[in-house]
Amino acid sequence: MASDNKSTLRAHVAMTMTMILFGLMAPFSKDALGSGLTGPQLATLRIGGGTVLFWLASLVMPWHHVPRRDLALMAVASIFGVVLSQAGLIMGISRTSPINATMEITAQPIYVLILSALLLHQRVTPRKAAGVLMGFAGAALLVWIGAEAGGPQASIMGDLMVLGSQVAFALYLTMFLPLISRHDPLTFNRWMFTFGILLLLPFTAGDMARLQWAAVPATAWLEVAYIAVCCTFVCFLLVVYSQRRLPSTTVSSYNYIQPVVAVVASLAMGVAVLQWQHVVAAALIFTGVWLVIRAGNSHDRR
Repeated sequence: MASDNKSTLRAHVAMTMTMILFGLMAPFSKDALGSGLTGPQLATLRIGGGTVLFWLASLVMPWHHVPRRDLALMAVASIFGVVLSQAGLIMGISRTSPINATMEITAQPIYVLILSALLLHQRVTPRKAAGVLMGFAGAALLVWIGAEAGGPQASIMGDLMVLGSQVAFALYLTMFLPLISRHDPLTFNRWMFTFGILLLLPFTAGDMARLQWAAVPATAWLEVAYIAVCCTFVCFLLVVYSQRRLPSTTVSSYNYIQPVVAVVASLAMGVAVLQWQHVVAAALIFTGVWLVIRAGNSHDRR
């Protein structure tokens, strides 16, 4: 029993660390993108860096065989779990504010609920439906903030790209959960990121060829290293570790930490401005996610 308690405590600590690290990704990404890097370049550096780190870690860990069928499924999973979600998130951040992006990420449990209902035919209760509506209202308000504040169409597109990246990740979690469960975190991420970078490079190779490496300041390279090491390699391992020891609703509830960290860091770095509409949107999204999680907990108890 004591061992189980320690394992659970470590999982809670791991999720707290994960969300603090993730919360800093949006403001650091925005700052790096303002220092000479483009969205495709940063996305390639992040996913390519993560791929290298997963392979290096595999050199000192036991090697697990992956059947060819599962390798093919990992290639498909990488489209949703890496290319559309992780690369799409960076592209979206490049066109919107880090505050908007992080709040939109927080609504992840709502996207999972909708897709679970559509694909897995899970029952949607009135409380869950209310949560979904509130979450969508908050997301719509964020898109409107981008349209009003920035003026150019790129800001709206950035919010839509971030939302799309989260839908892609929700599809990844919904459709490939059995595949994820069959393999250890290092093996699964090693192959998924390998397929991901191979699929991404044909679309970003031109941008990478135009990258002026020497013109990018050292602070931006430190931010790129943080995104690749902490927000990709470390976080992806910690999340899988926690998912195996905590209920999914508990894991989802830790998303609330991200926007708090992102807002504080964004304001401190001067890469975003907090508006009263952000507070309203956050209240709508947080309440919506809380209703979804609360409904899930009630269902689990029954």
